Amino acid sequence: MKKTIVFSLIAVSLCIILSYKFLTSGSAVVNKNDTPSQKLYINLFEPKLLTNTFYEYDPTLQENTVLLKKKIPDYTTFSYSKLHNKLYFADKAEDGTMQLFVKDLQKNQIRQLTKELGNVDLIQIDNKQTTVFMRVLLKDEYRNFHIATYNIEKDKLEIWEKDDKDKSILDFDYNPNNNKLVIVSFSEAEDKKNLEEANEKQITMRPAKYSLDIYNVDGNKEKHVSLVEKLISGASFADDESSVIFSYDENLTNPTSHVAEINLNSKKIKPLFDDTEKHFKIRVLKYGEKSGGFFFLSSLYDSKKDYNTLGAPKESVLSYYDINKKTVKDIWHTDKGVIVNYSMEIK
Repeated sequence: MKKTIVFSLIAVSLCIILSYKFLTSGSAVVNKNDTPSQKLYINLFEPKLLTNTFYEYDPTLQENTVLLKKKIPDYTTFSYSKLHNKLYFADKAEDGTMQLFVKDLQKNQIRQLTKELGNVDLIQIDNKQTTVFMRVLLKDEYRNFHIATYNIEKDKLEIWEKDDKDKSILDFDYNPNNNKLVIVSFSEAEDKKNLEEANEKQITMRPAKYSLDIYNVDGNKEKHVSLVEKLISGASFADDESSVIFSYDENLTNPTSHVAEINLNSKKIKPLFDDTEKHFKIRVLKYGEKSGGFFFLSSLYDSKKDYNTLGAPKESVLSYYDINKKTVKDIWHTDKGVIVNYSMEIK
């Protein structure tokens, strides 16, 4: 029974578990001149204190600004609206569910925005800073993740594909430069079948067939990208809409990971980057400015043999990969906690 529960946790919440990272004030910037200039917003989690610290990081000045530090009894993600100086994040409500909250940093006031959800995570904000995108669970649901939007001006929540009880969202990424999303989803029925097979035969669980699709901000699917039977841990959509990159792991118990690119015209998949001795367990990809490279999170353990899916890494790294130069630059790293999520400045 214990093994079944662990398999379920990994299969359903893969992108959540794989997002464990942290940064401290002692983080080191490498090769300042080659580091992208756009500001980064990073959520840092200290497990022992259950404290989340939300930073604005300026890579040019190498300065961290604390936007908010808050004790939250669960992991959370956030998105920052610089235009309105407000921070949108998930926190536990009085009924025990995770809901969307906002902190007005100017007025120093926190307000709960949603009540009807069971869980909120993977928060991003649009380029007009009027709509919040989220991955959510409805109340009384435990596996069927949806994309939801919260309209800030109208105080209105909308659930995408609410009646689809089989499709579940693994991950998504919003690109503010083309105002579209890449969404990674899978079939609950297929995932359950793979889980039952793994438990029955005592074998490693096979990944589901993940569908990568492009959606507009109204929730309409515009293009199917590909069907990928790999353990995807992140995806991002290029500014010019020519390609999608995704990261994936070889299996559930092996932190070896890779990054590949899908050409939307030819549908061909091209390897871009493989993990190294320092950069493995790659995840949470985000294209940088003009899609010339991408940011990613990775982990460092004493040994790949010591890897534990539920354990914190020895060291966490936020890096940038230049696609043309084929070089990696570490933005910063730490050995004291977890980075839950990050985003780039919307210009």
